[in-house]
Amino acid sequence: MNFSWLSVFILAIIAVAVSAGQCNAPFKKEGSNCVVDRIIRGECPAGSQYSAAINKCVYKD
Repeated sequence: MNFSWLSVFILAIIAVAVSAGQCNAPFKKEGSNCVVDRIIRGECPAGSQYSAAINKCVYKD
């Protein structure tokens, strides 16, 4: 029996697990959040929200 599909499936799961720990561009990992500096009087990038506590834009899941 050919089990090549199983190795492809396992490699796909590993790829998802590795990519899940990284932040999308232009965000950078800071603690448990993906953050980016906020432009003065500007808006945060799409998919993020401003956090006054840390004065940065935090990526929303």
